Amino acid sequence: MSDQQLQQHRIAILGSGAMGSLFGGCLFEGGSDVTLIDLNIPHVEAIRMHGLELSTDSGRRFIRVPALLPHEVTTTFDLIIVFTKAMHTTTALSAVRSCIGPGTVLLSLQNGLDNKLALTAFARPQNVLIGMTTYPADLVAPGHVGSHGTGVARLAAIAEPAAPILAQLPDLLARGGLNATVDPQVETAIWEKVAFNAALNTLCALTRSTVGEIGRDPITRGLAIAIAAEVCKTAIACGFAVNHSHVEQTLASAMHHHTGHKPSMLQDVLAGKPTEIEAICGTVVGHARQRGISTPITDTVLTLIRHIDSKIACNS
Repeated sequence: MSDQQLQQHRIAILGSGAMGSLFGGCLFEGGSDVTLIDLNIPHVEAIRMHGLELSTDSGRRFIRVPALLPHEVTTTFDLIIVFTKAMHTTTALSAVRSCIGPGTVLLSLQNGLDNKLALTAFARPQNVLIGMTTYPADLVAPGHVGSHGTGVARLAAIAEPAAPILAQLPDLLARGGLNATVDPQVETAIWEKVAFNAALNTLCALTRSTVGEIGRDPITRGLAIAIAAEVCKTAIACGFAVNHSHVEQTLASAMHHHTGHKPSMLQDVLAGKPTEIEAICGTVVGHARQRGISTPITDTVLTLIRHIDSKIACNS
């Protein structure tokens, strides 16, 4: 694909926090026409003033990628990659509805399950893509994102014929230094990531602990493994061949190597922001109940995080 062809794709990153900025910045560095869209005014203004500061294993640089607030967007995009929290998807897409044309493709790389359902309200199924990523990203400060370590993005269409841009995305991302693949079994990978997040995000948020602190305590470590097992059992009942051993290995690796990491749910609780518990544990429990699967530990952490969210809502 030529550089000229790359510029023909107008790409928006809807929800340009840590992960959205990482992907948007890398795509821009690779030659794509990218616009970051976010509600975080200090973050957007910092990017406008100094460029996106991106710190990765390959170094620190400033990327002059355009950044807009939702009400400032006027372009119709070819691709909108959605990185907002799951509970904000409909509101965020409604805010940029005028920029979604008949041919606009929507891609969710969000946490949680069933994100495709919200996207199909704004685009026909053939123009909806889903995916997951294992890349790490942290918002260090307004306009500054850090990402250290390797990862992958897995992508798929939810209906055939798939939008042509799906086959081009791995190349577009590779030009920006990101590893991606088209994977028809991506929903299995999404369930495995949900099992991981349901185990660690919730326990870190409830105990105000880092990943390493959860791993060092035999009781909380055992709870994490048990929650992952409940999610995997539910996924299998839903027809997805998740690899329970792989999920356990991923948990063990995180608890050993990412000891100081504070997952996003913990960061939300500490900042007094609502969490993504419904898209993670809430959806899992819903699927489990429909199929008669018992998930007592997941039910419990769901109830406790809901309680925290209700307190946050009352104080906001």
